[in-house]
Amino acid sequence: MSDFRGYVAYTAEALTEQDRARVGAAFFATGLAKTRMWRDDVATFAHVQRTATAEDRAERQPIEDGAGRVILFDGYLFDPVALRADLSLPPRTPDSQIAAAWLDRYGFDSLHRLQGDFSCALWDPRARRLHLIVAPMAMRTIYWHARPSGFWFATTLSALHQFPSVPKLLDPLQLALQFTVAVGDPADTLYKDIRLVPPGTHLTSDARGVRQQTFWRLDTRRRVTMKSPEAYVEAARALLDQAVRRTLRTADAPGVMMSGGLDSSAVAASAARMLDPDPLDTYTSEPPPDRELAARGGWYDRERPYVDALAARYPNMRPHFCHSTELAAFEDDPTPFFLAGGRPQINAAHIGWFDPIYRAAQRNGHTVLLTGQSGNLTLSYSGLRGLADLARTGRFDKLVRLLPGAARFRQNTLWRTLKGEVLMPALPPKLRAALWRWRHGDAAPSTKYAAIRSDFAAKVGLDATLREQGNDGLAFYGTDSRKLVAHLLDGQRVRMLETIRTIRAYYGLELRDPLADPDLVEFCLAIPRDQYLLGGVQRSMARRVLADRLPDPLLAERGFGRQNPEWFARITAQRESFAAEIEQLANVPLAAEMLDLPRLRRLIDSWPADAAEAETRRFEFAQLLPRAIQTGRFIRWSERGNQ
Repeated sequence: MSDFRGYVAYTAEALTEQDRARVGAAFFATGLAKTRMWRDDVATFAHVQRTATAEDRAERQPIEDGAGRVILFDGYLFDPVALRADLSLPPRTPDSQIAAAWLDRYGFDSLHRLQGDFSCALWDPRARRLHLIVAPMAMRTIYWHARPSGFWFATTLSALHQFPSVPKLLDPLQLALQFTVAVGDPADTLYKDIRLVPPGTHLTSDARGVRQQTFWRLDTRRRVTMKSPEAYVEAARALLDQAVRRTLRTADAPGVMMSGGLDSSAVAASAARMLDPDPLDTYTSEPPPDRELAARGGWYDRERPYVDALAARYPNMRPHFCHSTELAAFEDDPTPFFLAGGRPQINAAHIGWFDPIYRAAQRNGHTVLLTGQSGNLTLSYSGLRGLADLARTGRFDKLVRLLPGAARFRQNTLWRTLKGEVLMPALPPKLRAALWRWRHGDAAPSTKYAAIRSDFAAKVGLDATLREQGNDGLAFYGTDSRKLVAHLLDGQRVRMLETIRTIRAYYGLELRDPLADPDLVEFCLAIPRDQYLLGGVQRSMARRVLADRLPDPLLAERGFGRQNPEWFARITAQRESFAAEIEQLANVPLAAEMLDLPRLRRLIDSWPADAAEAETRRFEFAQLLPRAIQTGRFIRWSERGNQ
């Protein structure tokens, strides 16, 4: 894994020595090797290497291929052995050279066939054309800024902002959209005139301008039909093993971020089977032993029993349980996090809860951690959204068969399940909007669920934008389940990737998610929706696929694990700093204009007495307040000049 950036000047006056000099500036990231440079009369590039695979040790980027083209590469290819054989390359050829040779032979029209988790930049000096590529479902980003005179790009916002010519002007609308589920264009960023290259995209830039082409996207129309439920299980199991095996391409043994749930347990169990007898370290966050936790129906707070049960099944698994009674350093002072990522992290409290895991993994020498982040949208999809699909498409025979079991499994009444999972999602948008007004009055979804001023929302066109995108919280609720999953994986996942990139820069750890493997994702989206709800059992597909590798108590668990279950204690430790921040934000023009500071003050003044009372107001104190504070701090940092 690596970072890179570059600058191409298409006209002589744009060739400023200041920008060229900043290409080689130190990156704001942990664990990087020495910066290496390449330049010609119009282009200047810099690359810094981290070692994640064994082949990374031989990387000497930027490199030139036989045709004189220059490549910058970040990531890894899924099957380098087969690619080297196909291209007649020697063993241990680094991935950057494999990718360069592959593109030289097969060209850009075949990009969908080059499988891996990577991003790359390729400069053709003869054509004076730059190519930026991000692989399908990759855990990577490339940011860029273009003007007629030149083109600037980098793997992080902070690296891009080190160019003096790149503007740092925040986009108020995009900043507000971070509080919502809406992602109109995944290429948008928080900054005006800065965009990113989403996964599955090929961008070209030359003196004529910028062109962008999507070469891979999830196809919600594709269907996979098999002869029996067992056939789906066998196919999914093979794809899961393939996905995990791909992520095990590491120079040193990876670790696994593990909870007691199906997703990370699936990754850990599969990796332990493949690595045996070599050890596999797993890392689990848990509350301090004496921390007060409030009960919450349908959720469990302690992951240890499930992790211990899995470790008993796989003797090569070494569990590490991590907690801290102190806040993470960036929760008190987020400046280093802003420097690393160039953007706010609206779930900073959750990242702080995982901080002990990242620190433990660092101490144990890991550079790669596996996760199961995308499981809820892929292998372990609950299937409940599929009930509304059946009603919408007139498949009432299947609906009648599945609905009673789904109600029993969640220990709900049949009417409550019918209303919540079938009738409400299937309502026409206008009727849903009418019900919203009846329940919430004139409050718009954008301001009811975020501490944003209504006059600011109107000024920047927030609600109008949400309506245009069909993501105002009303139309979005009734979306076909496949379209909803594709939206979350294609659109909202980009926001998650920006957070992952920040974590990578801050901690020097690469996070890999086998459950976002493109082959597995395509299969999970294409199979019949009822495979996820057979017998009314939610997440039926995952439970059947994992029956050969997980202990029975874990397979049978109906509840959901809670991230950051001691959230109230952690947020209470920040109450005074939050109150002081609110007063400071009153003097920051954009923050004062955007954030509903009186509402935030009322929350500070009406602080819950204990964890049990806090659970009744969980959204306000666990999400609305800290997200607003984090955004305000970022605006204040940005207006000081990003220093």
